[in-house]
Amino acid sequence: MKKYLLPSALILLLGLGVALAQTFVRAVQLSQDTTGAFSIDSNNGIYFPGHVLSIGTPAPTVIGNGSPTVTGTDFNGTITMQGTTAATLFGRAYLTLPSCVVTAAGTLIGYSLTVTGINTTQTAAQRLGVNYFCSSAS
Repeated sequence: MKKYLLPSALILLLGLGVALAQTFVRAVQLSQDTTGAFSIDSNNGIYFPGHVLSIGTPAPTVIGNGSPTVTGTDFNGTITMQGTTAATLFGRAYLTLPSCVVTAAGTLIGYSLTVTGINTTQTAAQRLGVNYFCSSAS
């Protein structure tokens, strides 16, 4: 009986070590059914048959001259600039610098990105709509 005790303990510890190495919080179980909400190919490419929507909270806040406003989320939205400068502060900061596509319906001088927001600049005190779409790995 004693000769099986040490090997059994080692196997138990090895199994426990493997179990503790996994740190998954959530997962999606995939099936062969292609009628679901999305599809994943053999290269882990994701295909969405409908629109990709983002949750409306947390909503970003906006600071700047002339009381600019924002509609949207950290994922995408529109800043309506009313002064010469504006900064959109994300509702929740990204862990890494996001990649953003920023377009303007007017003369936008420039923008800069941080993990906490988008800083935009325009030349005239006009009502300028700035659209953004941001995504990050974390």
